[in-house]
Amino acid sequence: MRKPDRLHNLGFSMIELTVAIAIYSIGLSGISIMMLAAVGGTNGAQHQTTAVTQASSLAEMIAMNSGAVGHYINPIPANAGSCVASPCSPDEMAALNMNFWQTQIQRELPAGEGLVCRDSTADDGNALDPSCDGNGGLVIKVFWQDTRHRQDEDDGARRFVSRLPW
Repeated sequence: MRKPDRLHNLGFSMIELTVAIAIYSIGLSGISIMMLAAVGGTNGAQHQTTAVTQASSLAEMIAMNSGAVGHYINPIPANAGSCVASPCSPDEMAALNMNFWQTQIQRELPAGEGLVCRDSTADDGNALDPSCDGNGGLVIKVFWQDTRHRQDEDDGARRFVSRLPW
């Protein structure tokens, strides 16, 4: 009687091992791609949240200094030293608020810009041409660049508009 050949039945063959490693590698690369997409989506949501927060912040500044609304629309140069020895006038406060706000937007958003204007068609414009027609209600427009969407027809330009009650 012949004994079974046990050497051929011990463990995995090289082909089986190679196939298992290939399947495992494909699974890991799929998980990696999914993680990259999630991080990119989070980044875009963070920029949107920053724009909303900054617009709300400026709206509150304007509400606290509503006597100088015109200087938020047409900002005058800020002179921070003029408010040290004596209280700021509403116009000086508007200039300081706008300077601080625009600095924050430029720091927190890629190619970030913002402005206050009167516009009857608020949901238009971009950073180069905000399309403020001077009519209608007061709006805050925040613009930035989303680098993940450079291939879009708008070259990744993003906008957030907040309408104010004045």
